[in-house]
Amino acid sequence: MKNKIMILVLNLVLAVFSTATSQTSDRFTSFFSDYKARQVGDILTIYIVEFSSGSNSSSTNTKNENNLNVGTTSSGALSFFPLVGLSTKHGNEYKGDGRVAQKGQLRAKMSAQIVDISESGNIKIEGKKFVEINGDKQITILTGWVRPQDVTTDNVVYSYNIANAEIQYKGKGVTSSSAKPGLITKLINWIF
Repeated sequence: MKNKIMILVLNLVLAVFSTATSQTSDRFTSFFSDYKARQVGDILTIYIVEFSSGSNSSSTNTKNENNLNVGTTSSGALSFFPLVGLSTKHGNEYKGDGRVAQKGQLRAKMSAQIVDISESGNIKIEGKKFVEINGDKQITILTGWVRPQDVTTDNVVYSYNIANAEIQYKGKGVTSSSAKPGLITKLINWIF
């Protein structure tokens, strides 16, 4: 009876081991740990968490003033001419203030594929996501390089850990076009 149990346990262990190592490619699957993406073609989940803000202000104050006074008085034989006087004053003053403030926030979740691995082991990723809702299209495109240690055990990478990250978020449709200035507004802004 003891031998039968021992043979059964041994067969079970061999079956588990052969199943774990019979995966396609050179990947080793373990029942005790998750697979971490690290080869070309593997998929990563990207959490895009980007915040940006900037401001600039400038102030100008100039003042220019000119005065011209001419005056004469008469005495003696020409005293019958009236007194002549001329006074002029010219001034120019300009005050200008300008302020610019901009804030942006982008939060999204998408998948990206490993497309290359550098000699140092860094991972190049590329991902595209197209979403269309009621005729409005949203397109998110992401590329960049990730260090293997920045990939979590759940195969997640945060966008702030992506080197040379290029994140594009574009929209097409009624909602995105209504947020843009019209042709007349563009023309007036171009003139002035």
